[in-house]
Amino acid sequence: MVVATPHNPGMSWWSLLRESPTMYLAFLAMFGAIAGSFASAAIYRIPRENLNLWKPARSFCPSCGHTLAWRDNLPILGWLLLRGQCRYCRERFSPGYLVHEVVLAVAFVVAGLAWPGEAGPVALVLCCIALTALWIATIIDFQYLILPDGITLGGIPFGILASVLVPQFQLWQEASERLPWGVSWFGMNATSSPVAVALVSSLFGAAVSFGFMVGFRALFSYLWRQEALGFGDVKYLAAVGAFLGLEGAAWTLLAGVLVGVAMGLLNASRLVVVVRRRHRQRRRKVTLFQDLATGWKLGRLIPFGPSLVVGTTLVMLAPLETRQFFLVAWPNLLQDALL
Repeated sequence: MVVATPHNPGMSWWSLLRESPTMYLAFLAMFGAIAGSFASAAIYRIPRENLNLWKPARSFCPSCGHTLAWRDNLPILGWLLLRGQCRYCRERFSPGYLVHEVVLAVAFVVAGLAWPGEAGPVALVLCCIALTALWIATIIDFQYLILPDGITLGGIPFGILASVLVPQFQLWQEASERLPWGVSWFGMNATSSPVAVALVSSLFGAAVSFGFMVGFRALFSYLWRQEALGFGDVKYLAAVGAFLGLEGAAWTLLAGVLVGVAMGLLNASRLVVVVRRRHRQRRRKVTLFQDLATGWKLGRLIPFGPSLVVGTTLVMLAPLETRQFFLVAWPNLLQDALL
């Protein structure tokens, strides 16, 4: 007698899609562009008190307020066919709308290549939701110097749920035989249920990350005699701890500091050049040292959120490589530089 194997429609379509790399990547790019269209609306609406994500339900022109037709909202194609302008008032749309759609289309493809197919579609969906939220947070923080509570506070329950549904977010794929930081203090060991380990790691990561960032913020605000860190950054790292565990939050913070220092230096250098050029145009006698001081004072103040987002993305898509960099490559680089 032949016993039929149970049919799993969820994995059958997923396996079929994975068997065709071109179709798989095109599928991800298409949904990434759709997510980018949503991100554009969120970036415009969230900082404005008279708007929310659901009202008005349809997209509209920021200049004339006219509701856009469905064909105008087609990701990437809509912007290109309209040549970047409203069909009603002819005012130009920001190129940011196109950028958001292209960036998330590429990000979804990268996520699909980074996460193994064995993790299943749920892992990839959660990863793509996180990427969309991270991009929204990055742009809003750059433009308005705020990290929305919907992403920071909302990221905590999202991270806990994601850890239960996909323990690999805490167990880090092939490194799953290595327990996440801190869970052994709660009686967890290698024989414990992966879901239980992931849940404990998520809760512990959120709590410790939040507590550490509160202390970090208070200490450096006291030393610098000004607010050293926005409270949105504190809530953000708690969400990262819930999503990627305490180790993920630690590498996110370290990567964020490195990226933030690099961004601050680049921005300060840019402003030194701008200030120097303006003083020359106005024929003001100002020393190079004064221009350097002015450029540094203005340029070093940048939002920390985007730097943390870079760190989060690295940990989420390449956790083992990120760990290897900070535990092996980075110490070796420092040692070589000092010798």
